[in-house]
Amino acid sequence: MRALTAILIAALASPGPVLAQSSELPPNIAGLWIFEAQVHEVCTFDGQARVIPTADPAHFACELTAQQDCPIADVRYVVEQSCEVDIDDGVATVISTIQTFLEGEPSENYLPDNFQLVIEDESTLSGVLIGSGAYPAEWRRAEGAIS
Repeated sequence: MRALTAILIAALASPGPVLAQSSELPPNIAGLWIFEAQVHEVCTFDGQARVIPTADPAHFACELTAQQDCPIADVRYVVEQSCEVDIDDGVATVISTIQTFLEGEPSENYLPDNFQLVIEDESTLSGVLIGSGAYPAEWRRAEGAIS
């Protein structure tokens, strides 16, 4: 027993590879978010997302609902999507999968709403929406009570 205790104390006292690799944890972006993107002059695009932590602090599950409204073209989509978020070096990459068209006819032309976002601070992510093109986008933490 003393030999095992001595080995454990020596292992903890010496800077081994596990202790030497202390790196900073990525920001925790879990929570509720609202987002918008500048898609086309005649359309609006916005929505909300819920980002859920996992055991890996650099990986999150998420779900989002996006709304695209183009009144001039008489086109409106509300699309529910599942998604995953990976954080690498201060950049959050959101990869989405379409689940349900809540409004608008399902279309192969409506691509999943993916994002590449720089983490500006704990309440702002900015970057691009990647779908049928790349468009400026911003995510902001939702404010107010959650019921």
